[in-house]
Amino acid sequence: MFRGIIQNLLLVFLEHQWTAIIITTLLFIGMHIQYFKKPIMLINITVPSLIFGWIYCQTNNILVPFLVHFLMKIGMTLLFKYSLIKVKH
Repeated sequence: MFRGIIQNLLLVFLEHQWTAIIITTLLFIGMHIQYFKKPIMLINITVPSLIFGWIYCQTNNILVPFLVHFLMKIGMTLLFKYSLIKVKH
């Protein structure tokens, strides 16, 4: 929704890709208020959102950032599953 609809509309009206990407990312962050008191989690959604926005602008194909997001999640899952990354309690 954020890339396919919001970022596209912003690109049409603003005609500057980074402005559209940043506004889209800010809106995405706004939907995740539970992370506002967890700076690391906020960074963990902000940086990928900016990257996915850039990838979408470069490829003009919504499937590419979708695939990158999917692969990133699979990679993180495997890293946690095999204890290559551990969560501190």
